[in-house]
This record gives sequence, structure tokens and C-alpha cells, in this order.
Amino acid sequence: MSVYRCTAVSLKTTALDFKGNREKILAAIQANENSSLILFPELCISGYGCEDTFYFPWVWEQSWKSLLEIAKATSGKTVIVGLPFFQSPYLFNVSAVLQNGKILGLVPKQNLAQTGVHYENRWFTKGEESRNYAITPDGSELPFGSLLFESADFNFGIEICEDSWVQTRPGQYLVEAGADLILSPGASHFALGKQEIRKKMFSESSRSSSTAILYANLDGNESGRLIFEGGCMGIVDGNVKQEGPKLHFTDFESTHLDLDSTELRSNRARNFRSSGTREFRSRGKGLQRIEILPLKTQKNFNNSVQVYKSDLFQDFTRATSLGLFDYLIKSKTKGYTLSLSGGADSAACALLVKAGILFSEKELGSKYLESLGLEPKNLLFTLFQGTENNSEQTKNSAKQLSEELGFTHAEITVDSEVKSMLEKISSVKGLVPNWKDHNLALQNIQARVRSPLVWLLANLNGHLLLSTGNRSEASVGYTTMDGDSSGSVAPLTGVSKEFVLSWLKNIHEGKDIILPKVNALEGILNSKPTAELKPLSEKQEDEKDLMPYPLLQKLERNFVFLGKSPDNLLESQEWSDAKEAEEGKKKFLKLFSASQWKRERLPPSFHLDEYGLDPKSSFRFPILSEISF
Repeated sequence: MSVYRCTAVSLKTTALDFKGNREKILAAIQANENSSLILFPELCISGYGCEDTFYFPWVWEQSWKSLLEIAKATSGKTVIVGLPFFQSPYLFNVSAVLQNGKILGLVPKQNLAQTGVHYENRWFTKGEESRNYAITPDGSELPFGSLLFESADFNFGIEICEDSWVQTRPGQYLVEAGADLILSPGASHFALGKQEIRKKMFSESSRSSSTAILYANLDGNESGRLIFEGGCMGIVDGNVKQEGPKLHFTDFESTHLDLDSTELRSNRARNFRSSGTREFRSRGKGLQRIEILPLKTQKNFNNSVQVYKSDLFQDFTRATSLGLFDYLIKSKTKGYTLSLSGGADSAACALLVKAGILFSEKELGSKYLESLGLEPKNLLFTLFQGTENNSEQTKNSAKQLSEELGFTHAEITVDSEVKSMLEKISSVKGLVPNWKDHNLALQNIQARVRSPLVWLLANLNGHLLLSTGNRSEASVGYTTMDGDSSGSVAPLTGVSKEFVLSWLKNIHEGKDIILPKVNALEGILNSKPTAELKPLSEKQEDEKDLMPYPLLQKLERNFVFLGKSPDNLLESQEWSDAKEAEEGKKKFLKLFSASQWKRERLPPSFHLDEYGLDPKSSFRFPILSEISF
């Protein structure tokens, strides 16, 4: 019996940080000294999110130099790492197989991700365009293409991320050619519930091919918008045997899958079913086969099962707090400043910063932030900017929340600034704005005047400024440009207002994975969401200005994610009040079209759900449009 420890590493990388990425890869190799094979994620050498710098030759050159350094550390083991590789005239996304200090071959990605947030075909070419050899920068020749790596009793092949998601997977003909193990290095972004989809997908692929699959993924906020999930997996015969930590704050985590080659092959002989046409199967027979040295074996065999259960609220807390934590560390600033209004959205932002601190202390140690010159209590400064239209309740809620979380809080009024601006423009226009004729302008100036003040505070603090808008507001433009839209990053724009309120309720009930029960949320959750920009006597409420948030969420999802026709946007059973549904549909279609220019100018946001509205990564829509039939 030969037992091979195959290890998948979830790695936190940074785009273009060749030195930092290389050091983490080398540290992970050293930490897994007893592993036979170590799989790293897709494009881990350069970082996945290099965008148009993938076109730059120095990026390829630095990637290759890092590869050569990593190869030196592979004595007695097999290591797979990802990088961009240029074979004129095409650029490929490849995985390099290293063993005992040598590069054995390069495997290009066959299928490029081009849906949702992915635009890989902007930079890379499908692997089918590759020749069967590559000339390296030093002039040597390497096997290049779909390769099967063979030893006496253990063979493996590679399919890269999107290759595992398509209908006709490279793994299918790799298995036909004799692969005992399929390696799937990925850069698979976080979305609520997506890990469960991965489990089902890999489990079925493993079951139908009677083989083992090892999946490695990036982790953390690598380059600004996408948060990668980690969550490496080892699957055998349709069953998830090992699942690694998700959304971890550490530099890397290792997930081990111990494989008995005799058992693997015995099971394949008994259960493997060949499929497809003779032409399809011939692809496997025609693969380049690379003979490798026998992999290092081990005596101990771990057959225990470790699998995690997903929870949407817990995953949101982890993902978004990790996104903010990485954003802060990589931007090398001192913390965040937040205009804390006493409402739900700004409260959620404060809680997410706190969650990031708690996670970092738990996973990285209580002294980690101090080692970077950061003090946890100073990582968030909250400011309440009141006007005559703000209630005492929201003012007190903001103060109570910040104090309960242990952050510095201050209060100012901005009525004098609003008055000064109105007086100046009144002299220009020759009129005094009033609520009857100039309602929108009078609301917007209150939100807009707060922005330069909180930006000044953020600059003096050496902080990034948090923008508090959610996806529901972004869809209908319920935000003041250069006012509450201002910020360095918008952590909530990837989820609906309905979700934010449910998540806050979960925290208030003491059910969050890391945050304690927060008493200050009681007043916030018991109040109707309001912008508090109109006189208090008018009792302004967001859902009166717009529509019920659950209705808005249904309309938005049907239009953006499901692509339903505007004239059939909402089924009758989806909303009980037919008149409210019809009015909401008309308002939504009008506001969504009119608000694209606002979405183009919102701060960078995280992709968190099954769909997003960020035009630079998720959903492109014409700036000028009018929906009519």
C-alpha cells in the first residue's frame, strides 16, 4: 500500500506583490514538509487580479523568476503553482508542475471565465491554442498543454478553476487517460452560498469518474473588489472528505487529503464507466504523458472526515470583515472613519470593522495589529453630523453603538454649513429655496455638506472613509452623489437592505459567529429606515419614498439577475398587493435606468451575493437609456 498526502493550500495573495506572494508560497511549502504533493491556487505567483498589467512583459518576467525560486524548494516533493506565461502571440494562464527542483511541464487553462465578475478572455487565450511545447525565458524547452503526470502507481492531471465548471471538463479525458487524481487550482470568488455549489459540483465530478479531486483556492481581498473564499477540498468517489477553513485571516491554511493508491485503483477498476464518443475518448489517449519520479509516501493514513456547514449570516460576517481588514492592511492606512447616522447601514459598517478586529485577534494573535503600528480602539472613528431634521433617537443610537463597540465617537452639527451654502446660492439664483418647490435640493445639500467635513476628519486621522450605501439604494439611486456616496470603499453595496436588516437582527439576538449581542441595535431595528433629511414633522421613511424593501429586492433580482422582461417583471404570486406591485414596478424601471450614472461613480464595493451592480466588475448597463415598448 502506498499512501500519498496531497495538500491543498488556500493562500492570501496580493496582485503584483511577487516578493510577498513568493514568500508565502515558500512558507507554505516548508510548513507542509511531510506532504507528497502540494497544490497552490490559480495565478498565485502574480496574483489573480492584475487586470491589464497582465499585458506587461515585466509581469511575465517577474512571475518566471519567482517560479525558478520556488522550484528550488521542491526537493523530495511535487508542487503545483500558477502564473501567466507568454507563448507568442498568446498569453496563457498556466499551472507549473515542479518536482525536485525542476519544472516538469506547464498546463494552460482550457476554459476562460467570462461570466459575472470575470473577464479572463480580455487577457488570456484558451489552452487549445498552445503548442505541445514551450520555450522558456532561458531558452529551454518544456512540455506544454494538457498533460498527464505518471508514476508507477499514481497519476494526476490538472484542470484550472473554470475548467472544473464547464460541461465538458478536461478532467473527463484526463480520467480516461488514467488520472487517479484531478487537481483543480482555483481563484473562485466568494458569494453567499457558493461553497455549497462547489461541493455538489466536485462531488458529482468525482462520483461519475470514480476518482479523487483536490481543490485549492485563493483567500481574502486580493485586489480590491473580489473576496476569495479559501475553503479547499479533498473529494473521493463523490464524497467530500476534507474541507479547509473558509475566509481565514491567516496568510495560508493547508487541507490534507491522504490517498491510498491501491484503494483508489481498485475502486476505479470496479466502478469506472467510460463515456462519450470514441473521438472524445481519443483526446485522453493522445495526451502528452510526463513520467515523474515516485511521489514521497507516508505511513500514517488519515481517513477522518472534516466538512463545514455554510451559514449565510456567518459567511457574510466573515467575508465582509475580511474584505475590510485586507483593504486596510494593504492600503497601509491607520483605520476607517465613518459618518455614523444612527441608522442600519452605518451601524452595519461599524460592526463589520469590529468583527475584523475580533477575527484578527482570534486567528493572528492579540498583538498582530500592534505589530503593524495599529491600535484596535483607533481603527474606527465615528462621527455623528446632525441637523435640525435629526431625531434625538438616532443621535443617541449612534453614540451608544460606537461606545458599546469601544470606538471613539464625536458629534457635530452642520446646520450652519447648510445655511451658509443656501445663502450663497440664494444670492445667485435670486430666490430662497423652500420645501414645497425645492424639496430634493434641500435634502441633498444636507447629505452633501457632510462629506467634506467627514473627509477632512478621515484625512487628519490617516483613515479611509467608509461609504454606507447598500445595493437596494444603488439600484434606484437613493443616494446623494458627493454626499453619502463619498468614500474609499463601500462594504454593503453587494447586498440588499433587506439582507442588512436581517443580519443586524441576527446579531441583536446574539447569534453571530464573532460579534457579541449589541444592545444599541434594539433602537435601530425598532425604527423605520429613514434618511432624516426632511423636517421631522413630515416623518420621512425610506419605504414611503421608494417602496417596501422586500418588493424592491424582488424587482431588482428579477430584472438584473433573472433578466425578466419589464412588462412581466413581477408575477402576481410574488406580491400580495397588486396596486403596490404595479406602482413599484413603474418606479423601479424609471429609477434604475436613470441611476446608472450614479452607480458608475460609487466607491469600490465587494461582490458578496449571487449578483452585484458594480459596473466595473458585475453588471454593465447603459448610462443613458429609457426602457419602453
